[in-house]
Amino acid sequence: MLTYVFLFLVAFVLLFQGVHLVGEIRNPLGTVPAEVALPEKSQRRWGERLITFGLLSMLLGFLSFWYPFLNDYLVPVIVVDGCALGILALYLIFFAPRVEYMGKPSGGEHH
Repeated sequence: MLTYVFLFLVAFVLLFQGVHLVGEIRNPLGTVPAEVALPEKSQRRWGERLITFGLLSMLLGFLSFWYPFLNDYLVPVIVVDGCALGILALYLIFFAPRVEYMGKPSGGEHH
């Protein structure tokens, strides 16, 4: 039972994160500043991959209720989903656009 909780939790996180990435292209919410937003192509690609992983994980979880032999695949799917989130996090940390700070403060010296 606990395996199902983790499977569906990670699947929902993947799904919602992917929907947010894809939805931010068409209808930006303003939660991500334009300076650090991902390029549209990579944002769409990451979003579609996350949505696919999330939906496939949920499908496997639901099918395993009717076909008990699929229970053997739940833990590896949780690991793959966690790796997908980890790779996204590493991509955002190391390869996403960064804010370039000005060389001097904008305020006065004795402000």
